[in-house]
Amino acid sequence: MQNIANDTINAEDLRLEDFFGPVSNVDPVELPPPPESSLPITVSVGPSSRTLLESANAAILAYNRRNGESVFFQDSSLVEVIKDSSGTPLIRELTADRLLSILTRNAYWVDYQTDKDVKLSLPQARMVLTSTPAELPAVRNLSGLYTGVLFTESGISAEPGYHEETGLYLTNGYAVPQVPDVPSAEDISAARALFADLFGEFRFASPVDFENTVLAVLTLIFRRMISGPVPIWVVDKNVSGAGGTLLCQTAGTAALGVVPQPNRTTASSEEMEKQITSAIVHGRPFVILDNASRGTNWAPDILLTATSGTGHVEVRQLGSYNTASCDKPMTFAVNGINLDCRADVSRRVYKTRLSTARALADEAPFTRSKSELLAFAEAVHPQVVWAAGVFYAVWKAAGCPKPDLCSGNVSEYDAWYRLCGGCMAANGYSLFLSNLHELQTEENGFDEDGRAVIDLLFARLGAEPFSVKAVQKILITEGDARRRGEGFDGLLNYASERIVMQAMSGALTTQAVGLWLREYVDVKFAGCRRYLKKVRFQDGVKYQICEVVSQSKLV
Repeated sequence: MQNIANDTINAEDLRLEDFFGPVSNVDPVELPPPPESSLPITVSVGPSSRTLLESANAAILAYNRRNGESVFFQDSSLVEVIKDSSGTPLIRELTADRLLSILTRNAYWVDYQTDKDVKLSLPQARMVLTSTPAELPAVRNLSGLYTGVLFTESGISAEPGYHEETGLYLTNGYAVPQVPDVPSAEDISAARALFADLFGEFRFASPVDFENTVLAVLTLIFRRMISGPVPIWVVDKNVSGAGGTLLCQTAGTAALGVVPQPNRTTASSEEMEKQITSAIVHGRPFVILDNASRGTNWAPDILLTATSGTGHVEVRQLGSYNTASCDKPMTFAVNGINLDCRADVSRRVYKTRLSTARALADEAPFTRSKSELLAFAEAVHPQVVWAAGVFYAVWKAAGCPKPDLCSGNVSEYDAWYRLCGGCMAANGYSLFLSNLHELQTEENGFDEDGRAVIDLLFARLGAEPFSVKAVQKILITEGDARRRGEGFDGLLNYASERIVMQAMSGALTTQAVGLWLREYVDVKFAGCRRYLKKVRFQDGVKYQICEVVSQSKLV
């Protein structure tokens, strides 16, 4: 096993339990009781909506003070943070009935002229329900719920309740060690040893891959301090069962305090778009695209938009014509076996490689089971955030230096590289991202296969428009040859196993061929002088192999 806890760092010698205290799951800390002075208030109601909203503003403020702040605006709608039957916090949009109860819980309503008690009506509650944040200034904006220890420029926040700087509602409370302004050498060693203990049993291909994993954890912890997008973390493995999903979940749990559930990748680009759209709409901080198979388009356009430029993306909400504008800080990870990384994606990723002779279940290299490792990651979550705080304090004490240029191009993620890379370099990590140049320049299977398909289509069908049926005929002919054992060259070498079987049995449909061709439409493969274009004619849709226009010809 690759020894990533090298000469200067030894988790056993440092005795992390003595340094941090015993490791155990931390129970949530309840909000403190409201002050006894928060007595019910008196508000007036009159004929104007302005008076009603001013009084409603005061009544909600009184309710929040008395009962613990729980009423907020989210996306311009009034919502309430509640707990379900299991005690899990969740956000519920307010109804008029529920708002009426809140408005009258800690406020006496009186007539503005006579001061006599009045009963607030449901129509009046509906009027308040449709108000805007500007009309109820005492109601604060809620960005979402946050289960773990929060790290921002102001420091570590571990107390439950509303966090003013981010607009998040922290659901749990944790005991977090104090981060010194100027960490000692012992602090730095303990922080590094914690990561070595957390990831030391994974079969990393090299020390670079371990350091890239630490970089992924820092990215998740520091994410809200980084303006714009961050690159995609790719976990690549050589065999099934090498621990890619477990590594992603362990990193996410250690950074965020809760086990992230992975998203299943599919061969359908439309389904991948839907899954990523749903994650963006719900603002999930960490999205794992799990077990991407070779040849799968795991990076559809929406993912590239969310991880480039400003990171701002507008999506249409599923099942409606409404659009959702989302620029919430998100981090994406994808894991798979010998993943293809096409040219337009390679500059948006950094990679961890796992390498083992057999599946972990067969080799049994772990002293902890999957559930035990995830429980450990959850238990040490506060200490992991503390470790990130130590790294950050060391970097700040050094004057926030920008790390040396890495081997690849990270110009699109300058803020991420300056902060996360700076913290890594300032604390003795020197190998992270050193595999980036190779990743960004090497020939990859996606471009090689795509180039071969385009060249074969051009050789068979030329530059004239052709139909799906023409390609179907070629594939069925190749399938017949395979069935007779007469040849295995041609387009079928680059098709899915399903298409191969259908072509060999003569059951291949034009619909299946059309879906396959869609993967190549308008894609410019590295080193290929041509590309596949979809053209509409009066008699239907056809395809055509076109020349790629050189950049020099556009000047």
